[in-house]
Amino acid sequence: MYNHKTNLLRAIALLILLPMMSLAHGQEETWRLNLKDADIRAFVTQVADITGYSFVVDPRVKGKVTVLSSAPMNKDEIYDLFLAVLNVHGFTAIPGEEVIKIVQQVDAKQSAEILDRFPETPSEQLITRVIQIDNANALELVPILRPLVAKYGHLAGVAAANALIVSDHRSNIERIEQIVRELDSPSKYEVEVIQLREAWVGDMVTLLQELAPDELGKAGGENAARKYSVTADERSNRLILRGDETFREKMRELIRKLDQPSATGGTTKVIRLKHADAKNLTEILKGVMGEVLKEGGSGSGGAGGGTAGNPNNNFSVFADEGLNALVVRGDPSLMQEAEQIVAQLDLRRAQVMIEAAIVEISDELGQDLGVQFAAGDESGESTPVVGTNFGNVGRSLGDVLTAILTESAITPATGGITIGAGERDEDGLSWGILLQALSTSSAANLLSTPSIITLDNQESEITVGQNVPFRTGQTAVTGDGLSNPFTTIERRDVGLTLKVTPTISADGLVRLVVEQTTESVADSIENASDIVTNKREIKTTVLADDGETIVLGGLTRDDLQVTKSKVPLLGDIPVLGRLFSSESQSRIKRNLLVFLRPKIMLGKADAVAATDEKYKALWEVNLNVREKLGLPSAEERPAIDDLFDSGSEMRAQ
Repeated sequence: MYNHKTNLLRAIALLILLPMMSLAHGQEETWRLNLKDADIRAFVTQVADITGYSFVVDPRVKGKVTVLSSAPMNKDEIYDLFLAVLNVHGFTAIPGEEVIKIVQQVDAKQSAEILDRFPETPSEQLITRVIQIDNANALELVPILRPLVAKYGHLAGVAAANALIVSDHRSNIERIEQIVRELDSPSKYEVEVIQLREAWVGDMVTLLQELAPDELGKAGGENAARKYSVTADERSNRLILRGDETFREKMRELIRKLDQPSATGGTTKVIRLKHADAKNLTEILKGVMGEVLKEGGSGSGGAGGGTAGNPNNNFSVFADEGLNALVVRGDPSLMQEAEQIVAQLDLRRAQVMIEAAIVEISDELGQDLGVQFAAGDESGESTPVVGTNFGNVGRSLGDVLTAILTESAITPATGGITIGAGERDEDGLSWGILLQALSTSSAANLLSTPSIITLDNQESEITVGQNVPFRTGQTAVTGDGLSNPFTTIERRDVGLTLKVTPTISADGLVRLVVEQTTESVADSIENASDIVTNKREIKTTVLADDGETIVLGGLTRDDLQVTKSKVPLLGDIPVLGRLFSSESQSRIKRNLLVFLRPKIMLGKADAVAATDEKYKALWEVNLNVREKLGLPSAEERPAIDDLFDSGSEMRAQ
């Protein structure tokens, strides 16, 4: 029954509207709508037939509508008219993906609209839009615009984004956007730079903020800080003002009154240094600031204040080496520049640990073989002697003759083998023969690994060796003839010396100025009147990356010496000639190399790690010694701080 009645009403409405419809010229179809006291649901049905949209009607949507249309309208215009009729009766249409919901206006802002179905958003469509504010404060615009928004609409400001959120009909939102554009136009703000003559910009900004809190943000909120600002250009002692003409005029007047010469002619400040040396830094400041004053009184550009050629400007600096502090006195602009220089120079300097490895390998071989004989006749008045004498092997001919004449045994040569035989008969004829053979060899492998830590660009030196006395003078008789012998000596370090000056570049490369000396006391040398030392020295400048091992230099020496002595003619006889000759052969090979490895330590952590690594190596040596002595090893390595305790576990062990 209900469906039959609905269809009947629909047919009646179509019969009423049909005479009022006509086709537009061309392909687009148009309609004229004239309704009087028609049911709003029938009106929705008619619009659905014209536009082809599907509607879902809220049960609370009820009432009678009257529509008078004299001009023909297309489908989009019909839908816009439909929205206007709904708006007049307190309803609105919310488009979704598939259907359009007809609801009361008060419930519309809680629903999301999807406008993809419309080539152009209808002017009466209820939408939500975000309006970005560029210059004005969004929160200040909310009370101004709220009366323009419909009661069922929504208006709010977002402080963080400085934007407005508006929910209203498209046409009304466009009107609000036009108003916002006019209100959000940038004010006539300008930037002005003011050069201070006497005062310092840092102090001036603080004073202006105290004297003008409303404009500079202390009492005026964020908006005031955005509109007006005073910025200090400390490099050139200038103030940068931003604001309108009224604000800038006020600031200029205050600055004119405040930018006056100091009553004391300057200020004094004590700067405590953390890392730099006060004496060295004083010389740098005197040089730099002296040039600034020389260029024009106080240097209007470089010093950051003052007028060029102003004789009232002065600067002085003194070093307190006890406190490692600077006492600085001068005009504020010069004081500020001095503080900036000190801040950039008073930095913790990097350290470099330099590890060296000096490796020396030597090998010596020697062979000696010789035969000596002697014969003598003591029966006559004289003692005729015949024999061979070779001084490069074993005993000499004199030793052999002495043994024969004194009937004593000859002392064998040191090392090797010595074979001797001899006889003395009744007639005084004596003879003796001595065969000596010696082969020697020695090898040595010397490794020295000194290490030292020093500051960047600071020379360091380490010496490990002996303090050896060298004779410098001697006398046995004084000038008056009285015996008063004396000997003067000079002590000198003999051993290993490493002197290094590292310089760290910005990219982590280390430049090393190196002087490395290895000196040792030589074995006794025949006919030497004093101590003889062997010395090997390297002086060079090298580049190395952090942690890179490089070789500084080396020496390879191969010394072969062969000495042969023989009796002429007899020594050349094959086989038997060995009885009349002596041969000595020696060969010395030495290889010396010096390696260096720098390691940059930028902070405390690097220094602690390097210290712990060296302490660990020391502890390993301690464990090895205890193991060789058969002592029990410690279960746990003591802390490095225990080295400084009188009852250190490491010393106790």
